Amino acid sequence: MTRPLRIEYGNASYHIINRGNQRSTVFHDDWHYKTFIEKLGYFATEFHVRVYAYCCMPNHFHLYVCTKEANLSRFMQSFLTSYCVSSNKKRRSSGHIFQGRFKAHLVEDNCYQSRLSRYIHLNPIRTQYFREASPEERHEHLHKFKWSSYRYYLGITNKPKWLDCEPVLLRWGDKERQRMQNYGDYVEEGLRKELESPFDDVVEQSVLGSVGFVDWVKREYLLGRQGNKEEEASLGHLQKSFSFEEIIDHVASIYEVGQDLIINRKSCHREARRFGMYSVCYYCRHTDSLSDLAKRFSVSVSALTQARDRVMNDSSRQLRQNLEKIESMICKS
Repeated sequence: MTRPLRIEYGNASYHIINRGNQRSTVFHDDWHYKTFIEKLGYFATEFHVRVYAYCCMPNHFHLYVCTKEANLSRFMQSFLTSYCVSSNKKRRSSGHIFQGRFKAHLVEDNCYQSRLSRYIHLNPIRTQYFREASPEERHEHLHKFKWSSYRYYLGITNKPKWLDCEPVLLRWGDKERQRMQNYGDYVEEGLRKELESPFDDVVEQSVLGSVGFVDWVKREYLLGRQGNKEEEASLGHLQKSFSFEEIIDHVASIYEVGQDLIINRKSCHREARRFGMYSVCYYCRHTDSLSDLAKRFSVSVSALTQARDRVMNDSSRQLRQNLEKIESMICKS
């Protein structure tokens, strides 16, 4: 498994998750939850970090933060070290509490702010017990759960100064009470039905954003960067550019058809054509824009991205095998 990239710059937003060592309990009682949240607020203030959302579960936590400075690693190291020292002292124990390096996804706020905060806030009912519970039971538990930022978003409790709900709520109405109500309705859709995870869209274990955002990150922060051994595979994959012709040649080889039958709009090989669209969107992002790629297939950008998304949402065994084949071909290129 390659080590996810750590990309840091000023005013970058992140989803952060870490679990207990060997998935063991991190928060044993109210004292542990309170101490963790108090330290989150203290170190967020010290490091000029805006906290958009958080949720603490017994053996893991989620954070959604924005770093004013390029200091994510320093902030998290100080914060988690302080919590670990306090927790070990309280329990008269020693050693690691969390399972190594925290995981951080770089997030494009414009596309994922609401979806990500909703995912975080629904964690308390995403347990085995509440999967079996009624929507009414889930609703009650979600509103009573004290160890997430959701109650502050609904105005149930006055929020601390270090918690910044406004960027998320601004999208949900003109007046404060209306925003809270609309956002609450949006989140609580998840009480009645299974929602898609925003992390299905993560690129190379590290970036949650649109194709354009990934392109921008690559140009500004990855091209020319030297990674350590554990990051090399992820970094190389994001940095390397592939030509349209090269990718279509690989797809044609997998489906055993001519390249023209993948590119031709009137082709009867629809599955191969869709897979070709997906593949060039994924592997040619640095060399071609979406509009340029769409022209090569004689379709609109919308049609191209719809075909791409259809492949992304296909969980068939055959497709997984084809994805593995093209990944193998790309790695050898």
